[in-house]
Amino acid sequence: MYYDYNMNIQMVSVTDVQRNFKNILDNLVPKNPTLVIRDSTPRAVILSFEEYKRLTQLEREALKKEISMVMDVLSKKNAKFSDEEINRDIEYARKHARGSY
Repeated sequence: MYYDYNMNIQMVSVTDVQRNFKNILDNLVPKNPTLVIRDSTPRAVILSFEEYKRLTQLEREALKKEISMVMDVLSKKNAKFSDEEINRDIEYARKHARGSY
């Protein structure tokens, strides 16, 4: 097992994981993943639960931001249409989408 100080990634072999899993888990650093190497190829990453939660939250926030941007674009594109026209188009799409399955 060795530590790459430039990347803050601890690298371990599959054999190290098999032999020292408890020790590897006990030494996880919240923002530094442990990279599992097999046959000189990165195969998996072990993250602390805190880091997993942080990354999941970042992913959720990015998705919310993307949805918000799409909604803004659609709002601008549909500004010239009334709510009644939009609702009619939505109902038309729902009706035809159900029939296509």
